[in-house]
Amino acid sequence: MKAFYEQRTRILLLGMTVLSTCTLMPAAFAQDIERNKNPSPRAPHARPGVNSPNTHVASSHPKNSVVPPSKSEDISVTGSNGVRTAEKRLRKVPGNFTVISSKEVEKGRSATLEDTLAFQPGIFAQATSGSTGNKISIRGSGAGVFYGGYSLGMKYLVDGLTVSGVGGFQEDRLNNTGYQRTEVLYGANAFDYAATALGGGINFVTHTGVSAPGFMARFEAGSYGTLKEQVSQGGTFSNKKGDYYVTVARTNRQGFQSYTAMHRTDVVANLGYRFTDKLSARLIFKWDEGFGHYGGLLTLAQLRKSPSINPNDWGGRPTRSTMLGFKTNYIFDDDSRLEYGITWNDYPLFNGTNTQQFNLWRSTDINNSIKYNRSDRLLGRRIESNFILSDVHMVSGDSRYYTSSVRSTQSNSEDWTLHQRVKYGGSHDLVFAAGNNFNIFNRLWLTSGFSVIWIDRNIRVVDRLIPNSALQSREHYNNVFITPRVGLRYEINPDVDVFANFSRLIDPPVTWNYHDVKGGSPYNDTGTVGPLKAQRANSAEIGIRGHVGIFDGNLTLYRSWVKDELLSVVVTRATSTTAEITTTSNASPTIHQGIEAGLSTKLFNLHQYGALSFRQALTVNDFYYRHDPLLGQNKLPSIPTWQYQAELQYNNPLGFYANFDFRSSSSYYVDYANTLKAPRYGIFGLKLGYEAKSKIWSTFLDFRNLGNKHYATAAYTAYNLNHTDSAMFYPGDGFSVFGGVTVHLSDLGKHL
Repeated sequence: MKAFYEQRTRILLLGMTVLSTCTLMPAAFAQDIERNKNPSPRAPHARPGVNSPNTHVASSHPKNSVVPPSKSEDISVTGSNGVRTAEKRLRKVPGNFTVISSKEVEKGRSATLEDTLAFQPGIFAQATSGSTGNKISIRGSGAGVFYGGYSLGMKYLVDGLTVSGVGGFQEDRLNNTGYQRTEVLYGANAFDYAATALGGGINFVTHTGVSAPGFMARFEAGSYGTLKEQVSQGGTFSNKKGDYYVTVARTNRQGFQSYTAMHRTDVVANLGYRFTDKLSARLIFKWDEGFGHYGGLLTLAQLRKSPSINPNDWGGRPTRSTMLGFKTNYIFDDDSRLEYGITWNDYPLFNGTNTQQFNLWRSTDINNSIKYNRSDRLLGRRIESNFILSDVHMVSGDSRYYTSSVRSTQSNSEDWTLHQRVKYGGSHDLVFAAGNNFNIFNRLWLTSGFSVIWIDRNIRVVDRLIPNSALQSREHYNNVFITPRVGLRYEINPDVDVFANFSRLIDPPVTWNYHDVKGGSPYNDTGTVGPLKAQRANSAEIGIRGHVGIFDGNLTLYRSWVKDELLSVVVTRATSTTAEITTTSNASPTIHQGIEAGLSTKLFNLHQYGALSFRQALTVNDFYYRHDPLLGQNKLPSIPTWQYQAELQYNNPLGFYANFDFRSSSSYYVDYANTLKAPRYGIFGLKLGYEAKSKIWSTFLDFRNLGNKHYATAAYTAYNLNHTDSAMFYPGDGFSVFGGVTVHLSDLGKHL
């Protein structure tokens, strides 16, 4: 039986790969030959469907003309902020990317980042226990990270401004409120954002008064006590020189599992002003506050029989974060552009309320960036250059570890006993990146560049309940890396690209990775800090993307040779009264390789009866040790070997739509010794909706897990489970129904 499933899996993967290649490549060359025979002008094609694989948008400029840098779409209050504009800009990248429209996501439930990143090849995105605690991994980034804290292995940005810090990025901040689109740049393709991590970068672009004018009210409700209310107002002022947008959202959920209730409030505001045709500025504000319970881990037996139970209530955590960002943009007479941005991020975290061992984190970052872009001609050919200096700096940060004779709350601090305090202030990542795109021939572009990365970690244990000079209390890591990047992109025709690149990637340890590297626990006064090195990888990528006839797709193959990969393991499991203890170490050499394939097909488009399309996304992951002394060539745990997602989409000209989808995942190991696996699964969903032609109102019904399948949405990671069924699995939601109504009065307050 196992051999049968493995054979079926290989056939599926091979079929998708061959189909994508055979569909795009021959048709692209044939289309190009036909164009050469009939060189009539052609307008850029329209996207067959948003959220499909990245679409190739033809340039409107002559091939060898010098194209001035566009006025920043993040600041402009008169231009388009659409998905097509972003895709056209990112098309210059010789590697994989995707752009996701929030409007398409909001045709169904829009509660977590799992909803946003679904149906995107190469991305593992799961909301543990249906909450806002998201497990996000791209190309195996952050594979060994545990839930209930921080998301690692990639860089997070809002409107191009860095919001992730040297301590990582809190999972609870990963939500989709107030965004008009999400840009994902895989691996080294996030170079222009000074991102150096294995997973690349995710840029959330907020709404402006132009992208979301007028008044909007949205209401969602559904299974497991889900309730989301949101209102927003946007528009322009001062004769359209300025724009404003503000939204407030409130989310509540009781949870599929027992004791997993959560609530949160989000506020997003965006204010932009164009002083002259050359000078503009934008102010972005984000604030959230809430409380969430940890999801409970289940054994395989519990997962199959009673997935909604929570046998071990770990307690919960109040969350709050504040982000204030400012960016200004100046366009010079020679059409080069200078941009300065700064963000202030404050994100305390109280881990483990209602327990007797808990910790309190305080983190404040100030992140600065300067970007300079210009276009020139070199040897008669077009060349586009970009430079960026990015400083991510923790100005204040510490963690405090407490015990209590009673279960902790925010109001009984008189019963707390401080055992250990660790400071991180002064730690930073400073990156200088320089790159260019050179048009070698009419259709061939050479991308080259390098980054200089200065990593500084300053970790100090400053307080202990019981002083012990024998325990290491300070670790200072300071290193500089230079990482090259080179890539080629060839335009087979205006609609199809082939590309390849080679890059070096650096993932520095986050501040808390240095805890207990040599063992010990802060709760019994034996906590220490210890040495860790930055994770390094050489990565190669090759692929094709584009639009040919009824097909729109992309196919990417990549391989990364990783040294000193940062992997974590649980030393002590959490209980209802004790905290979890983990440790991080640098692994022996590992390999991360895989396939990312997406294909969207227009099955038919009859204007009277509507349009039917079919989109597919396939992710193949092969992550393993390279001859580890103890683990050999074992697979790295907690990431599926493959994921396949498909959706049949029907749109009626009257405004009705219906989508039927299928999401599936392979089994995968959950321990480094490869003794226990998460089960494979496949679930079905159905989405029905209507949008009035006036665009004033819309409604939807979103049915999830139609077969009420018992499955694991994500898993924990252990070292060696010895083939023993253990509590390692987060259950996915059972059969559920969500509905929503949106009212949009686009002219209300549109112009002030």
